[in-house]
Amino acid sequence: MDMINTDVVIKNDQAKTENNTKRKFKINFKTWAKKFFVKKNIISLMVIFILLLGLTQVSVNFGYQMGMVDSFKKQTQLNFWLSQNILGFSNKKSESDWYVFWDVWSKLKNEYVERDLLTDEALVENAIRGIVATTEDQFSEFLTYQDYEDLNGELAGSFEGIGAEIGKRNGQVVIIAPLKNSPAAKIGLRAGDMIIEVDGKSTIDFSTTDVVKLIRGKKGTKVNVTVYRESIADKKTFEIVRDQINIPSCDVEFTNDNVAVLRIYNFYDNLLSEFATSLATIKQKNPRGIIIDLRNNPGGYLDAYLEMAGHFFNKGEVVLIEDFNGKQENVTEISKGDGFLKNKKIVVLINGGTASAAEILAGALRDNNNVKIIGEQSFGKGSVQELMPLRNNNFLKLTIAYWLTPKGTNISKKGITPDIEVKIPEELIDAMGSYEGIDLAKDIQLKKAMEELNKIIK
Repeated sequence: MDMINTDVVIKNDQAKTENNTKRKFKINFKTWAKKFFVKKNIISLMVIFILLLGLTQVSVNFGYQMGMVDSFKKQTQLNFWLSQNILGFSNKKSESDWYVFWDVWSKLKNEYVERDLLTDEALVENAIRGIVATTEDQFSEFLTYQDYEDLNGELAGSFEGIGAEIGKRNGQVVIIAPLKNSPAAKIGLRAGDMIIEVDGKSTIDFSTTDVVKLIRGKKGTKVNVTVYRESIADKKTFEIVRDQINIPSCDVEFTNDNVAVLRIYNFYDNLLSEFATSLATIKQKNPRGIIIDLRNNPGGYLDAYLEMAGHFFNKGEVVLIEDFNGKQENVTEISKGDGFLKNKKIVVLINGGTASAAEILAGALRDNNNVKIIGEQSFGKGSVQELMPLRNNNFLKLTIAYWLTPKGTNISKKGITPDIEVKIPEELIDAMGSYEGIDLAKDIQLKKAMEELNKIIK
């Protein structure tokens, strides 16, 4: 979930693009006008155009309030007349599709057997969701104000539910990562589990937001979550008691021979303060080396990553590239910190629950600092979302760019491949919990990271 705090950078660049587009339009319009109109005719045309737009709005409002589908059809005809005769656009196929849309609307409202259950609001909302769904992008979606509030609660690090970050992979809602100390982690949900039912209700064709609504609930209530787990090629149902979820973002502990295990659980609101505390402890104890554990880290705020990156990279080093796929020039983000950890002996741990900003950090450490990555293939969430406000307190969460590592690697849908792959056997996963504490007997990934770090230190 890496979308909210990108607004300032993105919108400033978008404003430049929009201004350039407007300027080009004005130049083209004036050139055309000089050929066919005198100055007062242009003014007259603009007045007529404004009046027509006013009539258009009146038609929409009247039609909506009176519930008359015919007025919508007339509105559509007027819109296309305006587009064809005033603005010079022509698209007969689109016009035909709009007629089909209103025909379906009319039949639902007038002929559906339970038509009284259909509200205009619900029809409009689901039509909008359908428009966004045509992107086939699992991270872009229409959000109501309640959806937005739920999202903010999670990013703030406190909400009621089971404590699992979920997303979509290949069209299926999956667990990205169970959160530390959460009911989801304690009951045994794992990164990669496909959610196929919630309380017996199939989640096929459900959006991530729809599944979240089914799973969330008041503290103390129960929910049955059925998942399909590839490692056992079977489904499994978990009865989970919801709880107040307070999500830590970062902590550090030390081995007996003074190696720091720095666990970064997410990039949510409280990361920077908790990372500052951990960094102060690292400075005080001056460890021989550091293992950065990014397993089951689902990502979070872009700004949190950019701020923290300053401690790992020297000032001026590239820490992230935002690729807008030709819509505008790429944006290169650089380190603005002192790079205190730049020359420390470091290895990184990742797994299938490592996503988004966590993947970018791992990739940047490998690109810039030649750090070894150990564990399993990461999730592959390499895109940037912006939260765009709409009318009536609604929002559009829209993918507007890809994240690239400093050397230009696009990890979207592919993830990061570790330098040394270490898979945890099925029988050890549930026994070891959610990567808590230092237990080299159970946590063979951590054990391998320790071995590789000792090689570097020597």
